[in-house]
Amino acid sequence: MKKLLFCLAFLSLASLGFAQKKADYAAIPPLVKEAKEKGNFKLADSLAQDYVNNYLFKLKEDQLMNKDHLLFISENMNTTDSKGFKLFFKQRSKINSVLGPDKAEYAIRYTIAKQFIPEMAGQNSSAVDWEKIERTVITKFGALGQEMVYGKRIGYYFNVKDWNNYGKYYMLYFEKALKRPEYYVNNLTWALFENVNDPKVLKFACDVMKYAMEEWYQNDPEAHDTYANLLYKTGKTTEAIKWEEKAVQMKKGQPDEKVYTETLDKMKKGLPTWPTPSNN
Repeated sequence: MKKLLFCLAFLSLASLGFAQKKADYAAIPPLVKEAKEKGNFKLADSLAQDYVNNYLFKLKEDQLMNKDHLLFISENMNTTDSKGFKLFFKQRSKINSVLGPDKAEYAIRYTIAKQFIPEMAGQNSSAVDWEKIERTVITKFGALGQEMVYGKRIGYYFNVKDWNNYGKYYMLYFEKALKRPEYYVNNLTWALFENVNDPKVLKFACDVMKYAMEEWYQNDPEAHDTYANLLYKTGKTTEAIKWEEKAVQMKKGQPDEKVYTETLDKMKKGLPTWPTPSNN
């Protein structure tokens, strides 16, 4: 009987200890948020990794796989060797069913980039060995790694004003990532419209913007303007004028309305709406 009472007492204390531990860990997510807001990222990461490794990954799978827990993991992945990254990489479908379409892929690409893309990659630097980076991430992470590298190369070639490669990697990236882009499609496409003249790339960009218009930009006058200008540059003048008229209508009464009416006027007169050597 004494032995039984002792065991029951021990179990009771263990339960209390677990409850206390659970209560302590419940306080960590707000502390992580506060540390980030104050710019104390080392503290935030230390707290986050403790919470993920020593609390979340000791839960049963059905408890781990809830929205709040998965969001916390996705926002605090530090390396591709972390438990969180491996979970997201292996169970993409299940995680997307909780968080929403492609949320696992966004988190995976972001973490790969954080680990494998040097800070100088966004600058005018010949020290970035893109081919080596691409081989490495494809070997380790397959198509998702490749998507990430293509996207980063678009930004790089924008910065160094290499418009041939900008167009090339715009196509390569959106062939893979159109339904889950990590960049603002309209901005990337406007830069392409202004600086790329390859008919094949321009036609491809029209298809990208058509999809984007249907999915995200139904009420965005800037995107209407981008799409109209692309159509115009590819020779689809009648269709371009219709889209630019929609953009003008959306901009009615706004300070920059004149910019849109001038573009529409150029289209109707058959004048270029993109930079040319004479007006650069």
